[in-house]
Amino acid sequence: MARVFLFACVLVGLGSNAVPAHDLQHEVGVGEGAISVRLFFSDGNVFSFEACEVYRQGEEIPFQVGRTDALGRLVFIPDRPGTWQVKVFSEDGHGLDFSLVVGEAGAVEKAGGSPLEGYSRLIVGVAVIFGVFGLVNLFFGSRKRE
Repeated sequence: MARVFLFACVLVGLGSNAVPAHDLQHEVGVGEGAISVRLFFSDGNVFSFEACEVYRQGEEIPFQVGRTDALGRLVFIPDRPGTWQVKVFSEDGHGLDFSLVVGEAGAVEKAGGSPLEGYSRLIVGVAVIFGVFGLVNLFFGSRKRE
């Protein structure tokens, strides 16, 4: 049993090094009424020429649809204060969905997103490994050796 647990820990350790390299991150900037969002992976590669959509709060039709530029940037000019939803996605499954709260002066007051958002798959993976280990231990560990 200890070998199975050790093997699972090694797999989690190896996987945790690979996950952040594909973690899509963003930086938000404001200039002259325009909001600029730069999208990049943890390893420094930019999220260039990928699909993006910007929504006003409570609306189903996008305010803006397009693609990020060669430097992984998305720029839009909000026409009113409030919460704006930004969705970016690629054909291979990478993407990000976050919200921005824009104030009266056009400044970003709050950029949504949890710090643990990129690690959710890792946390679920660890939980599955411990669950499997627990089930194996429940069925095979309770038998007494003769």
